[in-house]
Amino acid sequence: MKFSLIFLLAIGSAAAQNKAACITDVSAAAGDITNAGLTIEQAITDCDEFDTACVDDIDSIVDSMDSAANHISAAVVDCGGGEETVCTTDILKVVDDVTDATTAITQAVLDCADSSKKEECAKDILTATKALSQAGLDIFKATDDCKSGVSLNKKA
Repeated sequence: MKFSLIFLLAIGSAAAQNKAACITDVSAAAGDITNAGLTIEQAITDCDEFDTACVDDIDSIVDSMDSAANHISAAVVDCGGGEETVCTTDILKVVDDVTDATTAITQAVLDCADSSKKEECAKDILTATKALSQAGLDIFKATDDCKSGVSLNKKA
């Protein structure tokens, strides 16, 4: 919820498009999401037997997602903000993906802390992985569309 509000505020207050900063923001978000994905891969092993390594992995994933949220928030502003472009629509899809991943990670924190919920923990991690994979695909699309700067009214 907090994540979505940040993006709505960013869209509403954005004034100018800055393509170089836009691409930098989107690329940084992609890096953050990649880091989260790699850590999720490690968490699958570490959370098999709940210990401090599992907790550390989950903390690292949350930090990566927080960083991705900050970069995506900047991208909304730098990629055109209030102007409806294919780029901003793509970025909002990434927001949804990251929100889904964050929800799954939050649930994983709860489930992985309870040794009787190993199956739920694994399911949460898988759900987060799928959401991050979709975010990665959507970021690649956003990168292409943000470079072109196509308006929603002009794209077929």
